[in-house]
Amino acid sequence: MKHNNVKRMALLALAMIFLAIAWVWDGFIAIGRLIVGLIPWTRFKQGFVALVDRLPTAVVLLIFLVPLAIVEPLLALAVVAMAMGYVVIGAIAWVTLKVLGFGLIAVIFDLTKHKLLTVRWFAWAYGKVVAFHHYAHKIVAPYRHAAAQIMRQWRRRAAAALARAPGMRGLAAQYHWIRAPRVDRQG
Repeated sequence: MKHNNVKRMALLALAMIFLAIAWVWDGFIAIGRLIVGLIPWTRFKQGFVALVDRLPTAVVLLIFLVPLAIVEPLLALAVVAMAMGYVVIGAIAWVTLKVLGFGLIAVIFDLTKHKLLTVRWFAWAYGKVVAFHHYAHKIVAPYRHAAAQIMRQWRRRAAAALARAPGMRGLAAQYHWIRAPRVDRQG
């Protein structure tokens, strides 16, 4: 019985981590689209997709892996910098490189996904990731719902406390923490 609880908690933790990474991934795609919004994104994307369509699948896979080939050696340099005593600079460089690498991979995947999914093993792996994504949502859903209920309770308690505090009622109503008092108009 105890073994099943540990297994279930480990699976829940894995699902939560996976969903957090998926959320960050989607965020990077959105940020990438926002940044390249400075250039004519639609025309750029159409041109890039047309180029990807003409390229062999192996070359498209290499394009997808280019950020890893660039970022990984630089990450090693950041670790070396930390080992040599430049801890703050090395840590900042490491985090920055991780974020940029992850974001660049997300944007490149968004642009090359249609071609990459023609590779049988890639399509199989992508299908497994998507299936686990749906499974993770299903596992986490009851906990998310419970957390949302707790947050609503905390908001109500905070609103009640603010309503009792002198001068805070107007501020709380302004930010919709509490509802403004209803005025009954007669006649």
